[in-house]
Amino acid sequence: MPPVSANTVNTKRNESEMTTAIIFHEVQDGATWAQAWKKGPGSRHEMFGKLGIKCRNFRDPQNPNATGIIAEIPDMASFQDLLQSDEGQKAMREDGLKAETMRMLVEFTP
Repeated sequence: MPPVSANTVNTKRNESEMTTAIIFHEVQDGATWAQAWKKGPGSRHEMFGKLGIKCRNFRDPQNPNATGIIAEIPDMASFQDLLQSDEGQKAMREDGLKAETMRMLVEFTP
C-alpha cells in the first residue's frame, strides 16, 4: 500500500486526537483472514495494539473475501512503518491479503 502522508491530508483536528481510517481490501480466503484477527496472542489486534491502534473488523456478507477494518491510529507514521516492515509484510502474506486491492480512507475535517 502506498504511504499516506499526514502532511498532505488534514487527518487530525488537533494533536491529541486519533486518526480514524477505513481500510478495505480483498483477501484470498476470508476465513483465514478472520482467524488472524481472533483476539489473543499473535493476533492482528495484538500486532496493531503494540502501537496503540484499535481495530474493528468487517467482511462483506455476500463476498467473505472482501474485508476491511476501521482503525483508530495515534501515530500515522508508525502505522505506515509497520505496514512496510518485515513483520507487516509477513502478516499480509500469512493473511492472504491482496495488497494491490488495499485502499485507505482517512477521516478529515473540510
